[in-house]
Amino acid sequence: MWWLVKLSIVLHCVHSVRIINIRVPDVIQYGTKDAVTLDCDFVTSNVTGLVVKWFYMDKTQPVYQWIPPQKPQALGILRNRVDLSYKVSHNPYTQHRALRITSPEPELTGNYTCVVSTFLAEDEKTRPMTIFVPETKFDMIQDRLDEKYLNIICSVEGVYPKPELVILAGNRQVNAKSSIKVIGGRYTALTTSVVRIDALPPTVEILCDMQVPLANYYSRKRDIFYRDPPPTSSETSVQAAPDTGYQTSCTNSVLFASLVISLLRLQGDT
Repeated sequence: MWWLVKLSIVLHCVHSVRIINIRVPDVIQYGTKDAVTLDCDFVTSNVTGLVVKWFYMDKTQPVYQWIPPQKPQALGILRNRVDLSYKVSHNPYTQHRALRITSPEPELTGNYTCVVSTFLAEDEKTRPMTIFVPETKFDMIQDRLDEKYLNIICSVEGVYPKPELVILAGNRQVNAKSSIKVIGGRYTALTTSVVRIDALPPTVEILCDMQVPLANYYSRKRDIFYRDPPPTSSETSVQAAPDTGYQTSCTNSVLFASLVISLLRLQGDT
C-alpha cells in the first residue's frame, strides 16, 4: 500500500509542469510601444501532450494556443493582433510560449492567464495588464452663483481606464455629484459641487484631483477662491478693464458654457 503512494508521488514529481514566472507589464501607456510581450516561463520533465494556452479575462476560450511542433494560433480578441513568428527561445518546446501583442489597444486591458499542460500535469498563473490613455482635456472652474453659494465644476475627457474625480476645498473633500460615460472607447467624467461661501475660509485653495486607480495615475487642478475679492485701485481698474478683465470674463464664460454642455449631455445619456 505505502509503496503505491510513494510511487504516485515520485511519478507526479517526475512528470510535473511548473510555471517559474509569468511576465506581464503592469501598466503601459497607449501609443508608446509598437508591441508588448507576455512571457510564460515554465519547466517540465515530460513534453508528451504539451500545450501552452493564454486566456484573457476568463478561461472559457483561449486567445492563444501552441501545441508543439505545430504553429501557434491567435484566437478571439487577439486574432490578427499577435506576432505568431515570435520566438522567445531556441528550445522547440518553449520557443512559442510567449505572447507578443502588436499595436496594443486600450480594450486589451485585463487579466491574462497562462496555462501549461501535458497529459499528466498542469499549472497556471494570472497577471493583470493595463493599457492606459491619459486625458485629452482636464478643466476646473469656479462659478459664484450669488453671495451665498459657489459652484465648483470639474471635468475630464478622453481617459482610459475609468477615472475618479474628487473636489476639495483646502484639505477637506466636499460633497459632489458625478456623471461618467464612455465615448469612443474613452471615459468622459464630470463632477460638480455647490458649497456655501460663508462655510469657506476668507482665502481657500480649491482642488480637483483626478485618479485612474488601475493605471496608478494622478493629476490635479488647483485655484484660489477669495470669499471677499480683494479691492483694486481705480487706476488699476481703469487700466485692466479694457483688456485683462474682459478677456478673463470671456474665457471663464466660454469654459463654463462648455462644461455645462458636457454635463447636460452626460445627464441626457444616463
